[in-house]
Amino acid sequence: MKLHTTTLLLLGTLLAGCGGGSSSNTGTSDTAMNTIDLPDGLTMIFFDNTTSRQYLYDTQSEKYEDMNSDSTQNYDMSGKHGLPIVWFHESTTGVDQKIVMLNDTFAIGDENLSHRSFHYLGHFHEANNEKHFAAHSADEFNPDNNASSTKLATLDALNAHLWQQEEIKAKIANALPSGESLCNYYVLDKEHIALSTTGQVYLLSEQNGTLLPTQAAFGLEGVSYCESDKSAIVKANDHGVIIFSAQSQKLYLVDNHGMDFHQHSTWDIDRFLPAGFTPTVMTGIVEEGTHDH
Repeated sequence: MKLHTTTLLLLGTLLAGCGGGSSSNTGTSDTAMNTIDLPDGLTMIFFDNTTSRQYLYDTQSEKYEDMNSDSTQNYDMSGKHGLPIVWFHESTTGVDQKIVMLNDTFAIGDENLSHRSFHYLGHFHEANNEKHFAAHSADEFNPDNNASSTKLATLDALNAHLWQQEEIKAKIANALPSGESLCNYYVLDKEHIALSTTGQVYLLSEQNGTLLPTQAAFGLEGVSYCESDKSAIVKANDHGVIIFSAQSQKLYLVDNHGMDFHQHSTWDIDRFLPAGFTPTVMTGIVEEGTHDH
């Protein structure tokens, strides 16, 4: 896959500092201002479940890849439909961050995942200081195709992870105020960050075995509703997360830095990905220890 330098005009909006007021860097002639400036160390996969278009974006290099450009690759999603998720696979050798492209018909929590439930399982590795994405096809995990014991154990571990996430999801959903429903969530250290179906962000932490709010809820600019398969939350760094909304076609950095969590910055998707591409979902990984704000 070839990396393409992003050449789109950078017209997004950044919040001024952390105070909540907005200011635009549109029209600046200062080259230094014409950087995308997403948090360093993030590698994200954006997917449009309608057109099957799929792009990888690296915030360090500020370059993107068309992941469907090579039909011989296991991660080629041309003509397919899916939902990408991130999986922190814990093993005896440590934690390996993996990307799993689920079938969009697979219902997490309703059934066990099998080789029929996903398209590919991939991970990133580095060579010559560059990140490379490699993936296994779902067929490699088919017991009828003599799948190795290691691959079958990987499926077992993935299933255990998915069921555990369903338990966490149910606990967070039950902690939301009456009239609110959970759309998406992320657990950052001890902070449970929940995005409701009305587009509100809730912060919860466990106190004496019960999840309770730690601050007032807040909305995201341009978001009035949320659907679980058209949104995503991934870790940005130790202080915050990146939230994606298909409704607004924006990324939001939500973090704290010694104060309440808040919407820190926003980025329009077409600032760093090809014009006309409107992803329905994204996921991504972050290099541990990364912090640039």
